[in-house]
Amino acid sequence: MALVRNQVNALNVLGIRKLAHIPPHFQSLNIKMTEIDEIEDWIYRNLESRYYIGKGQTIDDSNKLVEVIEIGLEEPKEITMLLLGCPYIAK
Repeated sequence: MALVRNQVNALNVLGIRKLAHIPPHFQSLNIKMTEIDEIEDWIYRNLESRYYIGKGQTIDDSNKLVEVIEIGLEEPKEITMLLLGCPYIAK
């Protein structure tokens, strides 16, 4: 369970929850650059599965290279929870 529910996540205790890359089986999304630390803290406190968060680059609609935040989550349902519940992601 998440920290907001006052239950410890075993992946946090073992130090294996945050990954250094996005594995192929993870669900991922890119969002416009904002405060990465606030989003990571929200993920840490409110979601349960393993995750990746980091800076990346992508091509936008006008064919320009832009910086984005790459987020990968192991559980597909948590992408929905992130998009609906995180106040640091522009709606």
